[in-house]
Amino acid sequence: MTSQSELAPLRPTSLDELLLLAPDELARVDLALMNLLCAEGLPGSEGMSIPSVLKTLDQWAERVRLQTLAYEPRFRRNPAENFNSEADFRMLTLVTVLERDLGVRYNPKRVRDPDFGSSKDLFIHGLVNSDNGGTCASMPVLNAVIARRLGYPVRLVQAKEHLFSRWDDPKGERLNIDSAGMGMNTMDDAFYREWPKPVSDEEVANGDYLKSLSVEEDLAVFLAARGHCLFDHGRFEQALDAYREAAKRMPTPDYLMFAERTEEAVAGRLVPVRGDGSLIARSGAK
Repeated sequence: MTSQSELAPLRPTSLDELLLLAPDELARVDLALMNLLCAEGLPGSEGMSIPSVLKTLDQWAERVRLQTLAYEPRFRRNPAENFNSEADFRMLTLVTVLERDLGVRYNPKRVRDPDFGSSKDLFIHGLVNSDNGGTCASMPVLNAVIARRLGYPVRLVQAKEHLFSRWDDPKGERLNIDSAGMGMNTMDDAFYREWPKPVSDEEVANGDYLKSLSVEEDLAVFLAARGHCLFDHGRFEQALDAYREAAKRMPTPDYLMFAERTEEAVAGRLVPVRGDGSLIARSGAK
């Protein structure tokens, strides 16, 4: 019997084609390709070449692989430097190569001024073949993209208003990885129960936050980011489509709220008050 990992990869050429795939088919789509298809047609994606970005990612993964081989003897001699953790060693090497050697960085403009107006801040093309830099919406995805090219069991995880990645080996280590800043942090789940916003026991039990995401939920994260960008540009009907698709795959209160809010905007019961897409209730709306 052929396992899922032995099946040929699928390469959809458009977002519409991607959205038609069943969950078992989505599992055969490169996470990077999935992310980039969700960015197509958004402000900031003009001139984006998906084949070029994917080629660069393959080159970056090879560079990380070679550096990991070079550093591995040191780790084997003294694993305590990495807390006796192979996951820590491999992911610290990955993050170091990306940041120190390849120039991956947080977009300094977004440290204190979050903005969804440019897809370069939300998707990985802003980090590849670009000097834009990224945010917590894109840097964990890049880590996961490179890690999966190396065969590492790395998945995405949502905290409240934050995204990070996790080495999640069912038969081995589990380690949270956060490099949305300088270097790499490995905070435990208890940290994210309080930061950046408190997460309740009920929200964890419901699977709204702090779980390793499935491939469908990865796609939901990217679709929600697409919705945010469209919403901020007043493209409410397209934003609604993105939010509904996200909520279908991951029906959390957040995604359902995004869809409900955007339905109000489409119906004209909310109006923009600033150029960034902020809304207030229309006077006299019912």
